[in-house]
Amino acid sequence: MTDKAQGFGCAVSVIALNTLLMGLLASTFVRGPYSSWGQEVWYRYGSLGFLLFGAILPAVALALGARRSRPLIIALTVWMLATLFFSLAYALMSGGGV
Repeated sequence: MTDKAQGFGCAVSVIALNTLLMGLLASTFVRGPYSSWGQEVWYRYGSLGFLLFGAILPAVALALGARRSRPLIIALTVWMLATLFFSLAYALMSGGGV
């Protein structure tokens, strides 16, 4: 018998997906040069923020004991999916222009 709540595997899959996609986003945006402080905040710290709040902190919460609470697993999964969609919108807005 395992002490993991139902949905734990789904949450781990979303963490893996977020880590992959947001990590790639952060790795491309973290390099400069930037022409202003505003650009640096938008590109560097914005992408690192998505990685932190969309993958790293939920993974820590899951590892620290959320695996036994089904409502917390559901809340973390919804949070991670919302963060994933917001990060995709962020990437589209950061694509530059013609």
